[in-house]
Amino acid sequence: LVLNSAATTSHVPPLKVYYFNAMGRAEPIRLALSIGGVPFEDVRLNKEQFAEMKSSGKLPMGSLPVLEVDGKMVCQSAAIMNYASKMAGLYPSDEFTGMKVEEVKGCLEDIAQLLYSTFSIQDLEAKIAKRKELLDGPMGQKIAALNKVLEGNGKKLAVSDVITSADIELYCFKKLTSAGFLDGIPTDLLDRYPKIMACASAVAAHPAVVKWNAEH
Repeated sequence: LVLNSAATTSHVPPLKVYYFNAMGRAEPIRLALSIGGVPFEDVRLNKEQFAEMKSSGKLPMGSLPVLEVDGKMVCQSAAIMNYASKMAGLYPSDEFTGMKVEEVKGCLEDIAQLLYSTFSIQDLEAKIAKRKELLDGPMGQKIAALNKVLEGNGKKLAVSDVITSADIELYCFKKLTSAGFLDGIPTDLLDRYPKIMACASAVAAHPAVVKWNAEH
């Protein structure tokens, strides 16, 4: 279930999502549009194509993802995700619940930034040690706090009884941490947090997501 399982697509402008051939910051956007049945073109660039597009000046900030909306290029993944979620009927209409969506996304961004801070560490042992330090300290504390926030919302999923963009973000974070390519991050990291897992599982079971994963 989603907030609006029959999102209106008759007035949707032509959409193109530009990113690399990876999940990264584009996957929540792709999934939101897919769940909402919003047509879009999934454009995946290799390094050469990205360099060419960047040098051409088509990327507003020289980075990805970018959403092309009827020929207009828009950057910043958070802004694109909000737009995609609203087009897909996955963003709450009332202000308070919308604020709770942004709360979840902000918490996840705080956690992600701690993880991203380790990406530049070249020495593998040092990287693993730093990630353990983070998991035993601020990163682990923030994940536990986020799970408590979700439980406190008193809903079946993150902020509602149906899927919202907050649940999609939680699903993507779960998929990232369980993929097995992050040295020092246990693939079962989130298994001890039942509310996070419930939200992620609901998105994973959605027919559009099952179809998307099978095709990509």
